[in-house]
Amino acid sequence: MKDIINIENLIKNEFNPCKPDKYIPIFEEKLRDFFSVKNAIAVANGTAAIHLSLAALNIKEGDEVLVPANAVIMSVIPILYQRAIPIFVDCQENNIDFDYDDLKRKVSNKTKAVIPVYLWGCSYNLDKLLNFSKEYNIEIIEDACQAHGSMWNNKYLGTIGKFGCFSMKNGKILATGEGGFILTDDDELAERCRLLRNHCTNIRDTSKSFSEMGWNYRITEMQALLGIYNLRDLKDKINFRRNQTKYIYEQIKKITGVNIYNYYDNELSNYFSPIFLHDKGLDFAKKLNRNGVINSTGTFGLIPTNERKVIQEYCKNLVGYDRIKTPNSHKLFSKIVALSLMEDMDRDKMNEIISKINQIVKEEN
Repeated sequence: MKDIINIENLIKNEFNPCKPDKYIPIFEEKLRDFFSVKNAIAVANGTAAIHLSLAALNIKEGDEVLVPANAVIMSVIPILYQRAIPIFVDCQENNIDFDYDDLKRKVSNKTKAVIPVYLWGCSYNLDKLLNFSKEYNIEIIEDACQAHGSMWNNKYLGTIGKFGCFSMKNGKILATGEGGFILTDDDELAERCRLLRNHCTNIRDTSKSFSEMGWNYRITEMQALLGIYNLRDLKDKINFRRNQTKYIYEQIKKITGVNIYNYYDNELSNYFSPIFLHDKGLDFAKKLNRNGVINSTGTFGLIPTNERKVIQEYCKNLVGYDRIKTPNSHKLFSKIVALSLMEDMDRDKMNEIISKINQIVKEEN
């Protein structure tokens, strides 16, 4: 009831552009406490979070950013916003993590950052990535838009690199309809992100206002209030998702021709999506969709981002873009099926999903 009253008050009385924000600072404080970081900056969406992180690091035209070929296009677009060059890195044969030999091959004197993308809540080997970062003096911007609560060695993803970037779009485990946030322990960079998200307006020190180009990447008070509410049971939601996925995996293991994704021993996924491999991945995923088993593979037509025509067309004349061979990513993405779980999926609904997967496998054989 108190939450409803807060929303009603916000709508009726508290929306005043001349008043300081009330709920956004509270939400950011609760994010800091949850993730045990020094700074949380609430923003408009996950893409804005990545863009602000790149801009705060002063990544500019001609700079190169290492990004996985098996990312989603939303992870790459912010690099292009900065007129920088995405350099696509291949993955391992059976894991979305970087092929670290390929990662090192694609470093140049223009490389300024690397963006691991934790699709479906899956971690990279962050011990290796941190060593790489130190060796080459390259900053890590974690795309944790699907990884709320996922961990590596008991540390939250999104708190390990220079920046952690999150989305709160509908369908995410922490959702506010739309929105996102940035985590960082660097106070100076955090302040720069805050400035850039609000057209470089600084009401505390007006001499710093409009000192450079910024954007309208603000989150709304309503979204912040929803975030405060939903953050309270985030751990419970993640545990529920883990139990759902555990049951689904136990059943899928019994189906011939379907293999569970190869997680690292050191990671604890939030299981944003249970994922498995099938030799006819994309076609198989589309059949599942047609049979009412919703999955992101079939919905979005999963292919490596460097194979998207819009990316190829945009980047074809950029210096360095020839360094894009990623055979493992193509092969892995041709097999992956990522199921979409909902909070209302009980054991009966999950059994129905398993039954349909089994049925389509038999039809394929």
